[in-house]
Amino acid sequence: MNGSLKGEEKLAREAIAVIRAWIDERKGGQGREGKPCLAIKFCGGCNPSIERGPLARIIRQDLGDEVSWRAAEEEVDLLLIIDGCLTACADRPEVKERAGEYLAIAGPTISFIKRMESGEKGAPRD
Repeated sequence: MNGSLKGEEKLAREAIAVIRAWIDERKGGQGREGKPCLAIKFCGGCNPSIERGPLARIIRQDLGDEVSWRAAEEEVDLLLIIDGCLTACADRPEVKERAGEYLAIAGPTISFIKRMESGEKGAPRD
């Protein structure tokens, strides 16, 4: 890992933009009121190429009171999975089972927000 957090700041800004777009989409025509519930799940940190803690702090601080934060073990609207490397060991069905949707960050990459697949363990039922 490098001493600079510029990569983490860029990654956080990308994630924040994706989350805000998701929030705006939820508000439009869905009839949902109130703040969406979000949680963050970290990998074990065995070989991180990014600083996971500062990345999460930037995201949490920037979103401020736009969302409600919960523990990753609770039911949430969106789970943010932060893996320190591309192995993405925290991105598993049993981690995502209480989330309606999830956004995965693995090392320097970020996914689109995805809905739990119906075949995944614990996937929400429609």
